[in-house]
Amino acid sequence: MATHETFVQELNEALAHLYDPGYRPSEALCRLLDCDPHAGALAVQSAIIGAVEALKPLPNTPVAAQTRRVYDLLYGRYVLRLSQEEVAERLYMSRRSVQRAQAEAIHTLARILWERSAARIRWPDDRADEDGEVPPGKRPSDAQAQDWHAQAERELAALYARAPDAVSSVAEVIEDVLELERALTSRPGGRVQVGSVQPDLVAEVHPAVLRQTLVTAIEQLARRTSSGQVTLFARLEDGNVKISLATAVVAEDRPPDTDFVREILVAENMSVDAHVDASRAFLWIEIPSRGGITVLVVDDNPDIAHFYRRATEGTRYRIVHATQGEGLLEIVEAAGPDIIVLDVMLPDVDGWKLLTHLHQSAATRSIPVVVCSVIRAEELALSLGAALYLPKPVRSHQFTQALDQVLLQASKEALIAEANTEAAS
Repeated sequence: MATHETFVQELNEALAHLYDPGYRPSEALCRLLDCDPHAGALAVQSAIIGAVEALKPLPNTPVAAQTRRVYDLLYGRYVLRLSQEEVAERLYMSRRSVQRAQAEAIHTLARILWERSAARIRWPDDRADEDGEVPPGKRPSDAQAQDWHAQAERELAALYARAPDAVSSVAEVIEDVLELERALTSRPGGRVQVGSVQPDLVAEVHPAVLRQTLVTAIEQLARRTSSGQVTLFARLEDGNVKISLATAVVAEDRPPDTDFVREILVAENMSVDAHVDASRAFLWIEIPSRGGITVLVVDDNPDIAHFYRRATEGTRYRIVHATQGEGLLEIVEAAGPDIIVLDVMLPDVDGWKLLTHLHQSAATRSIPVVVCSVIRAEELALSLGAALYLPKPVRSHQFTQALDQVLLQASKEALIAEANTEAAS
């Protein structure tokens, strides 16, 4: 059986030889792409180009959005057959950035194709009926279910052995799932309607597990509704990330049940429950929330916040993002950050005045501020109260090292202040 890693390798090879008539794809790759192995390179080429074109974002998608960037890069390289230099010029990127973004885009495409294949072959021994529902009499036997659970447990153990500290940005995983849903269905906008997602939720689960759990849960619920529409909510509740899915159910002669829960991939620290009544079906997923150190990023560029989240993934740091300086004190009060990362070039307020205010205010002066900016003004930043100055562009390890440094410095200052207080008394 092909693994995801070998599939990524074979997809890279297929992309490198996409228009080579002499290329001979493996049977495993053809099966995963749902094309005829005897048709050779042409069938693989058609399947991959179709998958790329299916990623085309809606017209109102922001230019800087990750989904648009992935599509533009893959479409330019493998549909328009442009060189990396031509794509770099077209997308206003450096060639080095294109190389890096191309690797990430291929991984995104591989994940979409892999999970589309998983959805297609989930019932390998029995075909679904015309409506996509597996008839009750053709569900897997208990033995098959036990085999599936045993295999799932082995793969989960292997996954966490490779990434024991992996956590999920819930909003980012949900965005990935929406992208997959658009690829899996011809329905405009997919099957999922997002009710509300609390920002900056971090769940103690590997992103791949949470992603597949949601994909399967959505599929199972969508089978029980005539509209095929599922509404999703996510929030923090009693220290856990709680993701709720709901849909209106189809009236059935037989009593509705919640057996479909057993078909959903569940990690050890996750809980999944469901309830189905005469008119509605609900499914709840609960995962412990990652606590740790809260870092409030004040920067109008959402890509920077995304970079910081990637840089701190799996660490003790949790990123909260504010796009403007207006109302920052209220945001600080609500988020309770341990560190503030401030870009002084903000669209609505003078960042230097904001830094001064943070340093002078009794409510915020104890919170260390890292000024991270393209403006080379370290001396000014430190004189106005910043704990550290970090010039942009910044690398991942530099960012986490800066957070470690100011946290250690703040701890030492707190100990000194406590000792002085005791000595004075």
